Amino acid sequence: MELIETIGNFNRRKLERFNRIIDLTFITRTGQVRRIYCPRRGRKPSIEINGTYTAKSTLSQLNITVKNLYLDLADTGYTTLKIDAGYEGNTVSITGQIVTIYQDSPGPDGKTVIQVNIAKIGTWLNEYIDLNYEAGTPLIMVLNSIKSKLKISQLKIGVQAATLKLDSPFWHHGTAREAITKLENRFEDKGLAIFVRSNKLCAVCEKKDFANVHVLQYMSAPAQENTGNEEGTYYTTITAPWMPELDLFDELIIPTRTYVRNFQKVAGLIKRQKIRVSRLSFHFSTTGSANQMTVQGSIM
Repeated sequence: MELIETIGNFNRRKLERFNRIIDLTFITRTGQVRRIYCPRRGRKPSIEINGTYTAKSTLSQLNITVKNLYLDLADTGYTTLKIDAGYEGNTVSITGQIVTIYQDSPGPDGKTVIQVNIAKIGTWLNEYIDLNYEAGTPLIMVLNSIKSKLKISQLKIGVQAATLKLDSPFWHHGTAREAITKLENRFEDKGLAIFVRSNKLCAVCEKKDFANVHVLQYMSAPAQENTGNEEGTYYTTITAPWMPELDLFDELIIPTRTYVRNFQKVAGLIKRQKIRVSRLSFHFSTTGSANQMTVQGSIM
């Protein structure tokens, strides 16, 4: 009986990776909500999502394509889109501002494309803020002030970034993006990166902050290594099924068994690797074959 239950649980976990989910929630400025819910069982709507996560004050954009969408969204005042995407039991929530909605192809089987920026464009680019801090002020205090002025709900800061302090007075009157660029330049030797993701203001030191740790189980192609800069830092590019839990600056471990399982014996690549994620692109769908991510990062 125990063996049957164990096998059943194992098969269920395996199947969960194939049960792909994308839920869409459209929100107006006044809080009105419309939802497209993806069933966990049975026939699913055809929804695709693709995009790229980057840092260094760069806005990350997502494209969502919905087949046979019958909701009239173009002229109804929807400004925000909340996306819950991933596998059964393992999804990620992404919130962004709707940039545009347009019909890519007519019916039947028409496709509607929704472009979303994962940041509040108005505040991130154009909001003017005043900052005035003395030398010795912790960086986390400055970031909390920026977070409050931009009405961002959370601050996510790395262990090393949380220890940083201003070495000289910091004064700024201008846009929020200019302020963040100044802070990144001020701590350039620490590799500080500040960016907005899903209504979170994030700050990490690229070279020292260790965020979440993940183990890669499946790969679509062998990793490609190259020397990235004059310091001889080695970078690698990995193609694999999308991992919703993976984020920028996370640590990704590629065990030897992953190489062996996916590629048998690949000369020179049968080794355990750890990389620090610096760029993440993905293409994911509820139906069809689209399920892939491309990860770039420095080899640790």
